[in-house]
Amino acid sequence: MIDICDCDVKDKEKLALFRLKRAEWKECLIDDTLSVSKQIRNMLWNDTVFRMINEARRLTHGRKSNDIGFNGPLLELFDQGYATSEVMAIRRLTDPNFYDPKRAAISLPRLIDDMKFNADLITRENYLCHEGTAFEGLSHGKDGINYRHWKTKHENFDRLSKVSPDKRTRTDKIDKHIFKELTKELKVCKDLRTYANKFIAHASDPRNRINLTDNQKRITLQRLNECYKAIIRVAWFIGPIILCEHSLSRVSFPLFNLLENLDKPMVFQDDIKRLNTFWNNRVKEVDAWDNGIWPSI
Repeated sequence: MIDICDCDVKDKEKLALFRLKRAEWKECLIDDTLSVSKQIRNMLWNDTVFRMINEARRLTHGRKSNDIGFNGPLLELFDQGYATSEVMAIRRLTDPNFYDPKRAAISLPRLIDDMKFNADLITRENYLCHEGTAFEGLSHGKDGINYRHWKTKHENFDRLSKVSPDKRTRTDKIDKHIFKELTKELKVCKDLRTYANKFIAHASDPRNRINLTDNQKRITLQRLNECYKAIIRVAWFIGPIILCEHSLSRVSFPLFNLLENLDKPMVFQDDIKRLNTFWNNRVKEVDAWDNGIWPSI
């Protein structure tokens, strides 16, 4: 990255602090192995795989044929795994900022809170010039695509700072109200967070479930969609708009045949008896675990 002394910024000290915080925000959003972007990508991939198999289940049911079908216990495990995985993914992505470093987690609320706390660093000149771009003087004829990027960033910051183009200054700051709106966007996930806490992450006592609403006691594909949409809108606003980073990945494009083997039986007919024996042996193994319990107490 270009030396701070060579950046077209008046307040070099504030630029240095902005660069440090921006690097932290980018790591949280994109770069870390558990970044928000990677969490979203995995969440959407699992969701899309589930919905595809769920559609296959619907199509198979509509055939009303004995030649094809899905195994009931396998589907039940599949459904439970999907619900647990997706609800907990939403819960993680919307975890609050605990402020205690020992409890710190990578989530959108934490990112929003830190940006809001350091909003004074997000000035127009830092936003435009932290990587070496000139604050003014670019033209379409001379600078080409760089001019278009520069122009877009100025226009974005007009909206971020709520300053009209004719009143631009280097010291314009991002409007903190934006962070309130981003937080508000995520409130649609509140009921699913309650569901996660009461039914998945913890087995809540019956007395703690008495006053739950219907939306807090069940999940639907539509409500999951609403949460996905809110999370994506917030993450994509922070990434391309506030941090001027590339658009974050969404559902990954598979570099393999996604439907391979879906049209084949899962096991050979000759192995059905072996699987039945395997089940019975496992049941006997588990049933024996309470033998000799008294001497250990």
